[in-house]
Amino acid sequence: MILDPKTDLDEIKNALKIDTDEDDVEVSRAAQAAIAYIKGAIGNDKPSFYTQESDTVDLINLAILQLADHYYKARSATVSGNLREYDLGFTSLILQLKASYLLFVEEE
Repeated sequence: MILDPKTDLDEIKNALKIDTDEDDVEVSRAAQAAIAYIKGAIGNDKPSFYTQESDTVDLINLAILQLADHYYKARSATVSGNLREYDLGFTSLILQLKASYLLFVEEE
């Protein structure tokens, strides 16, 4: 099952290296936004895809943590200075998960 910011907040905070409870609302919000983005990018017509027990869920959770970390640390839609894009494999994860989702849909 994929991470749930309500029940897995401590696990998410641990992965993001956050030791305090001061930013729990922001961390939860970042994780919820990451989940919504990823479901939108992969596909959201088959909720059972996100509740299965498989290695695919580990990849989904990795993508959630990567994007939640970015959302939590950036906290802004603006940048100053030189703009650089660092993908760090996120796009590859999404493409791999999209293929897994399409295969899952075909098999059902």
